Amino acid sequence: MSCPECFTGAIHQGKLLGAEETIAGIKTYVARSSSNLTSNSTIIFITDAFGFNLINSKLLADQYAAKIGCTVLVPDIIPGGGVPLDTLTLMESIGKPVGWFDIRGQIQRIFSFVRMISIVIPFAIRTRNAFPGILAYARNARANLSPGGRLGAAGFCWGGLQTVKLSQEPAIEGGNAQLLDAHFTAHPSGLKVPDDYLKAAKAFHVPISIAVGDEDRFLSEKDVELIEAGYRQEFGPLENDFEAVVYPKCGHGFAVRAEASKAVENDAANQAVMQAVQWFKRHLN
Repeated sequence: MSCPECFTGAIHQGKLLGAEETIAGIKTYVARSSSNLTSNSTIIFITDAFGFNLINSKLLADQYAAKIGCTVLVPDIIPGGGVPLDTLTLMESIGKPVGWFDIRGQIQRIFSFVRMISIVIPFAIRTRNAFPGILAYARNARANLSPGGRLGAAGFCWGGLQTVKLSQEPAIEGGNAQLLDAHFTAHPSGLKVPDDYLKAAKAFHVPISIAVGDEDRFLSEKDVELIEAGYRQEFGPLENDFEAVVYPKCGHGFAVRAEASKAVENDAANQAVMQAVQWFKRHLN
């Protein structure tokens, strides 16, 4: 389910505005609007493979809370924790050009590659059965909504796989009411196109917004067109229920790990924030 771009990008800087709490037995970063909440709704933010180790997701959750006016929950829910931050450095080392006769450089590259394998394979193994815990957490969040509140989910990379699966689940096991009221995902990974998206949509037709770069290896522009075509065939006009924005010159992970020095990528990340904000405002407020 992983490609090199899953482990590349920048560590962002900023002051966190939320706080950590324990919710349903899970350590959770809780972001709330600094002003009075304008919505009783809640968004569950499922991170990329870095989990709580990367500040970027928490900073992004703060932006969502401030701009939407709702509560955003970022659970530390990856079994065994997210991949370490030195993965970013390792991937940079692997991708750096090295001359054939640069013995030191070649040894360093081999060391970095072996270290990456020792991180990625255990991560894949320990997260194979992560979804039941994520589902239980989401159902708890649904059960504890304030009166009139709705539940949304935002998933990034690895988290996108989880939130697409959440969108096909009922609020309670065996029930008929949907768990999610709205769904946003940026560069999701590990999903079969278009089957997994259509399977999820057929369950409860949860409105979905997708952000993806045109250089993404996991979800190409053609894949997005297949998903949209499948939605239209199944549901007809999609103006209120489906949108997909393809960002030029952006690869996998841009929405959460964009590098500030790369103007196009950074601007696209900011646009993806507003894409999510507007989607959730439409469907949760």
